[in-house]
Amino acid sequence: MSHHDRHIWDREPRRLASFKSAIRELVERFGLNFYLASVFPEADRGGLLENLITTNWPDDLLQNYRSTDMFSQSKIVAKLKDSVLPVSSSQLLFARAEKEGVASRIAGVFYDDGFACNLGVSLHDARGRQYLFMLSGSDFSEAELADLVFDLMAALDDLTRGGRDLKLLSRREIECLRWSAAGKSSEEIAIILNLSSHTVTTYLKTAIRKLGVTTRIQASSRPID
Repeated sequence: MSHHDRHIWDREPRRLASFKSAIRELVERFGLNFYLASVFPEADRGGLLENLITTNWPDDLLQNYRSTDMFSQSKIVAKLKDSVLPVSSSQLLFARAEKEGVASRIAGVFYDDGFACNLGVSLHDARGRQYLFMLSGSDFSEAELADLVFDLMAALDDLTRGGRDLKLLSRREIECLRWSAAGKSSEEIAIILNLSSHTVTTYLKTAIRKLGVTTRIQASSRPID
């Protein structure tokens, strides 16, 4: 797979900007602290910086990767090579450095509350190319995890294929709008969908913004199928 194939979106910076915005919105909606999206590391291209698409990790941490192989050798990455399921971990990339004595300038950097709970997700685009998402800062229920993966898939599809508009509503946003149109409050919708009322309110706010309206009533009256 060529460098050009991996970065086909480079020719369309607005698509990449929309992807970054979608990931930031997703992170805010799920109450996460840190995120990273990248091309999945391969044998001939295993570094973080050369595969990176977007992240909010500290700059000094990213720069430290220049002299290590901890990205491609991390336990989360290793597990994602053998499974299609998301991988949860209390440590992020370099448990190996601390437990196995691997020399690394960056060992221990992630021992910080923001990286105490981590999720690794591997997804493929329509052409079979593999991507990696690292999300830190929150546990997920099964329903929340399903919503998270669905939204990551939608954002990745928009980035790599461009066949749909990133402003389309997610499944949960549609469900919240439909119950709102039926006269349900955020608290009632939260009970129906097994979510927190804060999460429901966030879904409704993002739906309102995406639809280009200003109130919940206006958003609920718009056709959303």
